[in-house]
Amino acid sequence: MLTAFNILIFSLFGVLVFGSLAPLSPHPHWFIRGWDFPRVQIVIITIIATLLFVGVNTVYSGKPAVSCISICILATAIAGWHLFRIFPYTIVAPTQATTWDPVETDGSSSDNRRFRLLVSNVEMENDHFEKWAKVVRESDADMVIAAEIDQRWKPTLEELKPMFPNQIIYPQDNWYGMAMLSRLPINESEIRFRVQDDIPSIDALVKLPSGEEIRVIGVHPRPPEPIRDNDATARDAELVLWGKELAEDDRPIVIGGDLNDVAWSPSTRLFLRLSQLLDPRRGRGFFNSFHADHIWMRFPLDHVFHSKHFGIRELRRLDDVGSDHFPILIDLQLQPVLEKEQEPLEQKAGDEEEAQEKLQRAAEAEEINTASIPVTPRVPAIG
Repeated sequence: MLTAFNILIFSLFGVLVFGSLAPLSPHPHWFIRGWDFPRVQIVIITIIATLLFVGVNTVYSGKPAVSCISICILATAIAGWHLFRIFPYTIVAPTQATTWDPVETDGSSSDNRRFRLLVSNVEMENDHFEKWAKVVRESDADMVIAAEIDQRWKPTLEELKPMFPNQIIYPQDNWYGMAMLSRLPINESEIRFRVQDDIPSIDALVKLPSGEEIRVIGVHPRPPEPIRDNDATARDAELVLWGKELAEDDRPIVIGGDLNDVAWSPSTRLFLRLSQLLDPRRGRGFFNSFHADHIWMRFPLDHVFHSKHFGIRELRRLDDVGSDHFPILIDLQLQPVLEKEQEPLEQKAGDEEEAQEKLQRAAEAEEINTASIPVTPRVPAIG
């Protein structure tokens, strides 16, 4: 019995080692990229398996076996590697985006330069329309970016018009419809298809009460997943295209949505290095938004990134809305004096080459046409 138990634990550690090393490969296959996600879970499983192994072997032999030392060393290496990756997103790590300080507020009234954004993947099949609308109303958000909007959701969005009179709605029945609802004026807007002609993003210029404009972008790239045998090629290419474009824009920028990627993945970190935007999660916590129904399988998939023009008033996960995703609310303060105080991720020498490889891979897969970069298909925003 002990032998069978030890074989089981050794086999489990073999899987954990593979899962720890797999993300080092740049291959876009969903089986490889899927291991980017469960770093926290791997740490927990590693600790539990190690305690079980040492405990059971000690009980049977009366003292820790030599194999226990080997397992402990291996477990330390596995847990240490994953903790290194997820540490920046814990509350004991330094923050990257500065918390807003009202004492240093420059210029006009602080409330005139405030921007509250709610990001929510509603789940297309979700029929808890009023439950979602109630959370939205109570959030007191200035803008909502909603993913997976189909025709069934249009009456609910219409009911929210008294609160959000400015609406851009692009419903689809493929899980990639999108809506942008705003109580602030939208001066300009476009629906853009960065990589695939059925995966829209919404790009808008929003006017704050102070009269200043900020650029707000809603995104929802296609994920790597086994059911439809999708790899990460399209998602990674879209993140690269946005990263390169936003790096050339010195206006205040906020981009948010369900990225179908975790905060610590190579693709998201490359996007942040390319764009030079800030991740408000760093130093504040995971804010796991998916899966709402399974606490053991939760990851930070819904993101908001912003330029150095903003400070953070608040970042929090909202209540369940019947979707498989929790909404994320961020409260930002436009405070340009912070630009010199906030440091984006340091760019690496190989970033441009890595970005071009991702675009080339997508072009070879006929998911984008490299000849069209940076020009992308656009259609007028509709509402």
